[in-house]
Amino acid sequence: MKGVIILKRITILFVCCVVLLLGYLKVAGDKQVTNESSQKNLSNTIVALDANGATETDQPQQVEDETETEAQTEAEAEKHPVEGLDESVEELTLTTAFQESIEEQLLNELKLVPPEEIKEDSTRLYYLALGDSLTRGVGDEEQKNGYTKRLVEKLVQSTDVAEVILDNRGKRGRRSDQLLNLIKKGHYDYELKNAELITLTIGGNDIMKVVKKDLFELKRADFDKELVQFTNRYNEILTNIRTVNPEVPIIVIGLYNPFSVITDEITEFESIITEWNDTIEGTSSKYKNSCFVDIQDLFDENANLVYHSDFFHPNGYGYTIMTERILSMMKACHIEDSSNGLIFTN
Repeated sequence: MKGVIILKRITILFVCCVVLLLGYLKVAGDKQVTNESSQKNLSNTIVALDANGATETDQPQQVEDETETEAQTEAEAEKHPVEGLDESVEELTLTTAFQESIEEQLLNELKLVPPEEIKEDSTRLYYLALGDSLTRGVGDEEQKNGYTKRLVEKLVQSTDVAEVILDNRGKRGRRSDQLLNLIKKGHYDYELKNAELITLTIGGNDIMKVVKKDLFELKRADFDKELVQFTNRYNEILTNIRTVNPEVPIIVIGLYNPFSVITDEITEFESIITEWNDTIEGTSSKYKNSCFVDIQDLFDENANLVYHSDFFHPNGYGYTIMTERILSMMKACHIEDSSNGLIFTN
């Protein structure tokens, strides 16, 4: 029995390695083709691409790119961006540099308006998106920044809000401890204070940290131990947000099991995801004007073709049905009651 389990884990590891290799080759190929047609459009956003990655300019307050490592994230947290100044830049890996440069250009389509001015305008809404690669929109071949830009479009279509200003602070690979560190150091105080809507995706990389630590000797106890620490951090994240902004609606988005697309036999991992989701929902329910969105069932297996070619992140369709679920739960949670009538007044 143990031999079968080890064989399954070797298979998963092999598939992951193949996916990473294919992703590298695809991005490298796309980079060469797209560079020719997009050089003019990207000249204002891409400063340089070199062997170590890319360096990009940012609109102040609009999009931030913190560095990957925890130590660098700690250092960057000391450099809180202030109005009128460019945020610190980030060196991206070669395999993601061009893709994320495209994403940044799309995020900066709208001219930046100071959040406090947006808040004063009843026809506009300042939307702050926090989290990991799901918030970033990794895997979205339609280049709509995952669920965030889709949600913006839906809000404009379905509400009295004429314009939603998206401030996407998602970062691929981000864990709860890294996000908490930034919040505790005041990195987002300005944005949080003025936010009229917040969405949050965090926790997937906390689980993957356990998986990567010992893929071939995974124990339920390791996930349970991490869950205790994660729960404390999640609670702190929400507490700190509420301290800065007591009323802003917080849409808390749950986790899903990416391994279901590889095999339907890892039932214990599915139960781990369920337990973490229950914890996220239970923790968020303690806070006024918070709304939990369960997306676990949307990504079971791949019957609806919801996964990107990396078999880990959603594709465009996956993000679309994820957005529909978020919108549905926002209505069910009566978000209009906590937004001074700005959202879903009809």
